[in-house]
Amino acid sequence: MVVNKTTGEVGRSYSSADELDGTTYVKCGNRRAQACPTCSAEYKGDAWHLLLCGLAGGKGIPSTVSDHPCTFATFTAPSFGAVHGVRDKGPCRARRDKPVCPHGRPAWCSKRHHDEDRALGSPLCVECYDYTGHVVWQWHAPELWRRFTITLQRDLARSCGLSVKRLRERVRISYSKVVEFQARGVIHLHVPIRLDGPDGPDGPAPEESLGLDTAVLEEAITTAADKVALDAAPLADGTVYRLHWGRQLDTRSITDTAQRDTDRRARMVHPEQVAAYLAKYLTKATEDFGLPSRIVSARHAERVGATAHAVRIIEAAQSLATESDAYSRLGANLATLGYRGHPITKSRAYSVTFGQIRRARRRFCSNAAGLDPEADIRQVLDDVDDIPEGFQLESSWVFIGQGYLDLEQAAAAVTAAMLARSR
Repeated sequence: MVVNKTTGEVGRSYSSADELDGTTYVKCGNRRAQACPTCSAEYKGDAWHLLLCGLAGGKGIPSTVSDHPCTFATFTAPSFGAVHGVRDKGPCRARRDKPVCPHGRPAWCSKRHHDEDRALGSPLCVECYDYTGHVVWQWHAPELWRRFTITLQRDLARSCGLSVKRLRERVRISYSKVVEFQARGVIHLHVPIRLDGPDGPDGPAPEESLGLDTAVLEEAITTAADKVALDAAPLADGTVYRLHWGRQLDTRSITDTAQRDTDRRARMVHPEQVAAYLAKYLTKATEDFGLPSRIVSARHAERVGATAHAVRIIEAAQSLATESDAYSRLGANLATLGYRGHPITKSRAYSVTFGQIRRARRRFCSNAAGLDPEADIRQVLDDVDDIPEGFQLESSWVFIGQGYLDLEQAAAAVTAAMLARSR
């Protein structure tokens, strides 16, 4: 409630006692579709708007942002050993000579795996697969990305004949990075990268005199990714891994304009296509490996039905966490197979934020007629931010529980869901 600091007068208030059962229900906010389909659907929609606004405009971002040089880059991890996979509807790893690995296991596979096959991503030989290298690379992936952004900035400055300081004054590099787990349990990154002028998405594209177009951006991304390398923290035995990006780097120009050149069009994607593709992966994590959101050990992962490959990754992470102080925090990231970053990150001036989208939704729900559909949501404030002078906000909330409060409520919800599906 909002209370006058001097007189104690209550300006406006809300109490759970006003509800039918005296309890205020709030959304769990879980982005995972497996954990909460309802909240994840809303999160997916918010992510779609956030991503699309940075590519085609909207929510206060001008549509001219689509004229800025922009590409959709995909960064992969290097190989840690041969794994089973879907090979363009052909055999997994067909070999006429039928070779074997040093441990006597087949280094080939003539099966045609389907998308739901639990063998996908698992190694042909578990002893040949470098599980330690897998976890070390996964743990350092955020730092590898940070170094890439620094190198990209330097390469673009060099191509313009400017210092990095002068480039920052005339060009902004904006991006939104989304993480996807591959079938082999290692991440790869999908990143729309855009070049802005000094005013960011609200202003024009970089000056033509700088010669920065999408082709130059894509070339700089490829060059920078090839250059970046990182010496990982040493293991307990002194081993140091030299980390780098995988060879499968892909860039596709983002544009909503038609092109007559068929070959060129094959390397282009539409803004809505990019936004939909990335939003879909943001509601997923490691559940495809049979992992819940919290894992405390490899044995725990095995008990809940995780794949054998995921269990071995977690075993390697546990071993590193106990043997080396540099990797002691790995134990808190077992459910994400050693990845310690966020599912989505973005540069400051890429587009709108999740907070701004949610704030506009709250304002719209409280007063549907009070928010222009074309409003700049970056300027929308909550009612709570409009506290009159001399008043202050006082609140007290108590967490009662998560899920249904009793069996009767749970049974009623299940019955309602069944009736809705039968109609």
